[in-house]
Amino acid sequence: MLDLDLLDERHVSIVQEAIAEDRIGLVVQNMHTFDGPGHVLYGECLPRLTGRDGTKHEDTVFVPALEALGAAPLLSRHMIKLVLDALESDPLSVLGYSLSDDNVSDPANWAHIRDQIAARSPLASRLVLRFTAIRPFADAALVSALLSEARALGCRVATDDLAAERSSKGD
Repeated sequence: MLDLDLLDERHVSIVQEAIAEDRIGLVVQNMHTFDGPGHVLYGECLPRLTGRDGTKHEDTVFVPALEALGAAPLLSRHMIKLVLDALESDPLSVLGYSLSDDNVSDPANWAHIRDQIAARSPLASRLVLRFTAIRPFADAALVSALLSEARALGCRVATDDLAAERSSKGD
């Protein structure tokens, strides 16, 4: 996995197999306020893939390839399930997950995320969905509608400065 080209389609099959074999887990990274690093806002959940040989692969190894190949929603659907499971296990936690533009630029991709959250709606108030933009959004109105829908589900919403700027300008 480490020696594959970024655009090698095998990244997708490796992640699909890891999901099927329950070898994708999550690691939580605390997100702090800018002015008060002692205050934790929520725990950002990052994917971690365990190879068949037991080697742990951080998200930086495989997520960029999924994003470049337009396959990030495959991982996001699984990660949202894991985050919701973690919220269910710990009633005091507030956890989040970062959704790439592929998750919000296609209504079908968003529907998978939305339906999982709606099915477990009591957890939504402790779920932070962070929207990021790697590429300019093709349809800023759609992104805005999905942000509103996430809030209507009860989720907390965070946007990267770049995502908010691109969405508001329609870039």
